[in-house]
Amino acid sequence: MKRIAVTQRVEVIPSHTERRDALDQRWVTFLQTINLLPILVPNNIPYVHQLIEDESIDGVLLTGGNSLARYGGYAPERDETEKLLIEFAYNKNLPLLGVCRGMQIIQDYFNNSLYEVSGHIATRHSLVINKGLRLSKLVNQHKDVNSYHKYGANKVNGDLLEVAHSHDGVVMAIEHTEKNIFGVMWHSERELPFNKNDQDMFKEIFWSDK
Repeated sequence: MKRIAVTQRVEVIPSHTERRDALDQRWVTFLQTINLLPILVPNNIPYVHQLIEDESIDGVLLTGGNSLARYGGYAPERDETEKLLIEFAYNKNLPLLGVCRGMQIIQDYFNNSLYEVSGHIATRHSLVINKGLRLSKLVNQHKDVNSYHKYGANKVNGDLLEVAHSHDGVVMAIEHTEKNIFGVMWHSERELPFNKNDQDMFKEIFWSDK
């Protein structure tokens, strides 16, 4: 079983003066179906440094929820946590997958701008696939995908490649030119029953020796 660092959203509870780290319970169930052990990461930089130094981490999953602080979000501590994990995965060449907001932070990390999109919250989209990339065949198996995001991009640049986009031009999947860094804008954990194509994609990313 591989140990995967899994990030969490920040929820602000004014009535209790609390900032809570939270994760959809379906993520744990989904990851267990492909023999991945989630190590839940709090949004605490000293802890993340200790985790990197002391734990055997085989990969990183950046989950959804929270807009980035530069786009009006209220969780800058999460932005810093995930940037540190991206840097860690990049330097160690560990597999990293960003989902929805997780893909957005990858795009931001590699200097790709986002903008507010319409028609992408609580709906589904078919995909236009760019062939010949590592994830192309796996993503091509999806008839359509769910969509819950407010921000997106219509292009990628620098070290990122576009794997797929929706028919209205929003980039829906990316991969790094050299590193094992990937992103998708749909939530695999929200498909019930779980989609075998999503499970195969996670296996390719986290279990492949590439």
